[in-house]
Amino acid sequence: MTATHVKGVAVVADEPAQSPISRPGVNVVFDQIRHLLLADESEWYGCVHCDYVSQNPNSIRPHLKAHKPKPAPEVRKPHKPSGPVGRTGTAPANRSEPATRRRQPSKPAPPPTRDLGSLNLGELVERAQLTEQMRAQRDAARREAADAQALANDWKSRADDWRLRFEGMKARMEKAEGTLSRIRAMVK
Repeated sequence: MTATHVKGVAVVADEPAQSPISRPGVNVVFDQIRHLLLADESEWYGCVHCDYVSQNPNSIRPHLKAHKPKPAPEVRKPHKPSGPVGRTGTAPANRSEPATRRRQPSKPAPPPTRDLGSLNLGELVERAQLTEQMRAQRDAARREAADAQALANDWKSRADDWRLRFEGMKARMEKAEGTLSRIRAMVK
């Protein structure tokens, strides 16, 4: 159901809106966006599902989400503990049922660690180099953060100084305006 009137003006032509990817010889149109020509010769675009209209065809596309069917809510099974009551620790996962929701880890999982005694000399040297690189990056980041904090504190103190100066100027300006108004009153 496309609009038959737009702001009180009748729609005289209603056709599928042309897509911006159309080119000579290839006419691509939107299925759910209508191009409307009004009696006053203005062009509007409308939703095929309702009376929503706009002069900008790009504003119709986000509106179409309102007509998208809502997905059915996911039914979750209640959690059943798999171990005996009163047992401490974690119970082994029951892999016979598919997981309904998996939580994404916030950090990538670290590579599996081996006992340092089981590493060969090359692997130990490589890990030591990586550790030094990471320490250097950490120290550089800490220095940059300290510099940024010092700069922010410097600008804050400057802003406070200027605010105090302007407050003093405001008081002097109000006093000068009062004096000026008294002088004007005496001159009259």
